[in-house]
Amino acid sequence: MGKKELKRNLGFWDVLMFGVGGIVGAGIYAIIGKAAGLSGNMLWLSFVIAATVALLTGLSYAEFVSRYPDSGGSFEYIKQGLGEKTAFIMSVFMAFTGIVAAAAISISFADYLSRLVNIPSWIIVIVIIAFMAFFNIIGTKYSSYYNSFATIITLTGLAAVVVVSIPEFRLEPLLQTNENGWTGLLAGGALIFFSYIGFEDLVKMAEETKNPKVNMPKAVIMSGILVLIIYVLIAVSAVNVLDWNELSNSNGPLAAVIETKLGTWGATSLVIIALFATSKTILSNILGTSRLLYDVARDSNKSWLKKFTTISGIGNAPNFAIIAISIVAIGFGLIGNLKIVASLSNIFIFIVFGMVNVALLNLRHKKRKETDKKPPFYIRLNINNIPVPTVLALIAILILFGFNIYNLMQGNL
Repeated sequence: MGKKELKRNLGFWDVLMFGVGGIVGAGIYAIIGKAAGLSGNMLWLSFVIAATVALLTGLSYAEFVSRYPDSGGSFEYIKQGLGEKTAFIMSVFMAFTGIVAAAAISISFADYLSRLVNIPSWIIVIVIIAFMAFFNIIGTKYSSYYNSFATIITLTGLAAVVVVSIPEFRLEPLLQTNENGWTGLLAGGALIFFSYIGFEDLVKMAEETKNPKVNMPKAVIMSGILVLIIYVLIAVSAVNVLDWNELSNSNGPLAAVIETKLGTWGATSLVIIALFATSKTILSNILGTSRLLYDVARDSNKSWLKKFTTISGIGNAPNFAIIAISIVAIGFGLIGNLKIVASLSNIFIFIVFGMVNVALLNLRHKKRKETDKKPPFYIRLNINNIPVPTVLALIAILILFGFNIYNLMQGNL
């Protein structure tokens, strides 16, 4: 029996917005202050370091999705490159990353909303995850509408931070490190990496994308570049308006930047924008992880998993997978801690990204003597069919992984 297929509803601009929206999520609102405490005024360079590592790995994702436009994302790529057994083992890491990240962001959403209304956090966690699950259940097209709307709102807030900060722009502070020096820059890059993992969810939309072998690789690369530009502008703005010490000690660093320039009403407006940013990140995590569960169940011989292959409802979506992911996410959200979960999510995403790069290296090694037509997106700069950028990505991931462990040991998270 052939694979059941999802409906192709999404065009290039839809998936590009999913990519930008998935990356420009809660991370920039929650993590930038902590990262400033590590990197000082050279916070912008930590963003560049994290983005460079993410984009190098993004090339691997772009080639894989061009070869195998499957909803499984990393699971499918590791299966193709390293075998089904390894892929099933790694699927646990992938699922854990998505589920717990959604839970952590729901806690962040509750913290923001609690500044505006007096509702117990546990109620907010349940409602926001359930609401984002609802958007997923009614279908990717409606999820895309909400994601696009929330992304525009999120980018508007970030643009406001940049615009009000322009009069403060000076080059001199941006070249000053703090006492942590390069160690701080790399530790900051490791922490910031949490903000760049959105394209891992993006590639899971391949089976619902028109002409995915061409549109998906473009969306992966373009979204990474666009977000790099946005994040560097935000970092430059933040350290020019506020001292990095003040920024690192603020509960809402970007709100503090806006408040300095526009007062309380500006800070309140940015809190509202942050609600859109965090909610759409929950949406993306549920969507991506449910597609992973759907694909694992579809490829598995385990009968108890087959229920998660059910595609039903008005949205023609894998509803049982969405509901299962959301219930578990709520469970973690009711007991989770944002800082701990962000650090754990980083560890697991580094492992997943590393394994995807290893999978591509192994796949290329196996295909080095083949003369088959290359996929629409193919990484250049090769030695004996081994892509040099992928090797560099793997080395860089190992370095940032080490600094992420350093952050945990030093109590920086």
